Amino acid sequence: MIKLYDFKSSPNCQRVRVVLAEKNLPYETVPVDLRAHAQKTPEFLKLNPNGKVPVVSDGDTVLYESCIINEYLDEKYPTPPLMPQDPAKKAKARILIDYGLTHLEGQYQKLRMEMVKDEKEQNKDVIAGAQTELRRMLQRLEDEIGDQPYLVGDFSLADAALIPRFIRLEGFGVLPDKSLPRLASYVERMKQRSAIKAIL
Repeated sequence: MIKLYDFKSSPNCQRVRVVLAEKNLPYETVPVDLRAHAQKTPEFLKLNPNGKVPVVSDGDTVLYESCIINEYLDEKYPTPPLMPQDPAKKAKARILIDYGLTHLEGQYQKLRMEMVKDEKEQNKDVIAGAQTELRRMLQRLEDEIGDQPYLVGDFSLADAALIPRFIRLEGFGVLPDKSLPRLASYVERMKQRSAIKAIL
């Protein structure tokens, strides 16, 4: 059986749990307490020398890095497929994952680091600036969705990769926003999927 080394509130773990749920794959959860630094123990570092969650073990295969895990799961367990068959659309999905996770990372982390502080210690100017910049950057995804139900048409690994971040951006006051109506509708639509409900 697949084992998922997991920390429940980790967005990286959540995107793997979404894919496991979408594919209806049975798996065993192995909790890893990040607060107790369980990811830095010698035993865990044998699984992932980077000392991070998630890790998936599937028979003799041990993998880390959430998006790589999800591509493996999609190829090893192809029903239902979570990437387009068309090579151009598949490449587009990967581009959107990269944009949502890599290009937004700087402003996202700047905002996150302020939001976890006690309210009296937060820098409101930094928060407002990061929120504004993130909304500007999210305009690209607003345009990409267009009239499609999901980022590349059908539900894909791109949606699974980005929904944990969108949910956090709601909590950080970036979404919903009147400048991003399609993205707001998309997030609400995503939250109706049973695989997404499980991580909310």
